Amino acid sequence: MVSQMTEFKRLDIYWVDLEPTKGTETKKLRPCVIVQSDLVNIQSKTLVVAPMLPNHKSWPFAVNLTPTSNNGLDKDRHINLKQLRAVDISRIGKKQGRLESEYLQSIKQAFTLVFDL
Repeated sequence: MVSQMTEFKRLDIYWVDLEPTKGTETKKLRPCVIVQSDLVNIQSKTLVVAPMLPNHKSWPFAVNLTPTSNNGLDKDRHINLKQLRAVDISRIGKKQGRLESEYLQSIKQAFTLVFDL
């Protein structure tokens, strides 16, 4: 797991242990993107993350991602923005990469839909 002194940034991708879960919650060790603001991340003991699942989806609350050297993804994935999780930093594992800022607008649009903003 990561050091308590790690500086977490919005759009950073880390492997996160999402177990234990219940029902249809996203399970397993998965790459997740940090979605809370950097201001909130400062010395925070919890992070709001969104899991990245395999393949592209046409769901309005999903943001499809393509692997790059910057984001470090191993295959096409999607961010499922209706499966947000607040996790303790003890669940955070190895950093995978950083999501390109070009995805930020799509993430915001999905939040608008999910939260009816």
